[in-house]
Amino acid sequence: MQHTLNKIRRGFSESAKSYDLFSSLHREIADKLLAQVIKEPAPSALLDVGCGTGYLTVRLKEHFAQSKIIGLDFSPGMLEAAARKHDGIAWVLADGNNLPFSDGCFDILISNLAYQWAGDLSRAFSEARRVLAPNGVLACTLFGYNTCQELFQSLDEAKTKALQFIRLPDRSQVRQALAASGFKNPKVDSERIKIEFNGMHELIAWLKSIGANNLSREGFLGPEAISRAASIYRKKFSYLQGIGATFEVIRVYAKR
Repeated sequence: MQHTLNKIRRGFSESAKSYDLFSSLHREIADKLLAQVIKEPAPSALLDVGCGTGYLTVRLKEHFAQSKIIGLDFSPGMLEAAARKHDGIAWVLADGNNLPFSDGCFDILISNLAYQWAGDLSRAFSEARRVLAPNGVLACTLFGYNTCQELFQSLDEAKTKALQFIRLPDRSQVRQALAASGFKNPKVDSERIKIEFNGMHELIAWLKSIGANNLSREGFLGPEAISRAASIYRKKFSYLQGIGATFEVIRVYAKR
């Protein structure tokens, strides 16, 4: 698991320069999360876990100007980019599974499309609950199991089921992790967003550009298998003028 986390960390650091250019989907989802959170009373302290290059963190500071805002990420490259955006925010290099804060010190913990990389989701949510004050709010989004399902199926068929991927958590697993972490009656829902790409190679390049091509897999796909997968993808999952890629967004709202 540590090898996987290190690979993910490197992927995001290497993609930091191009992340904002290619992450319009992330910003769209972040804006919806922001609209939900700004309905809460102004917090004395707020933590953004997996802040990336700081898009959501800066927006939060604009709305909660008097609040202490901390952006946390495990990617040095992402934090370097974030730190150039706002000097009124504390930027912390750390892992969401091991938050370097004392118990009960945040009123709101927010996270946009980061916890799917946690590895141990129950531990990550337990850490979130630990650092929240009584009645503190956890508001987060995760990419879910059905994200890029078309890509997985096409790759799987091209390799005649010899390639094994570790898939992202589904909604049931997210609920179970929240319950195991001590959150009571969390709200968990999801939506699916379909995006058009010219072809499978463009989709893979886009995933790489945002640092999100790091799902562990066993096996190897050579150029011929990749070409077969691209043909299968276009034949089975054509969409508009190209191909369609599904992104499942799981939304969580919970109180400590």
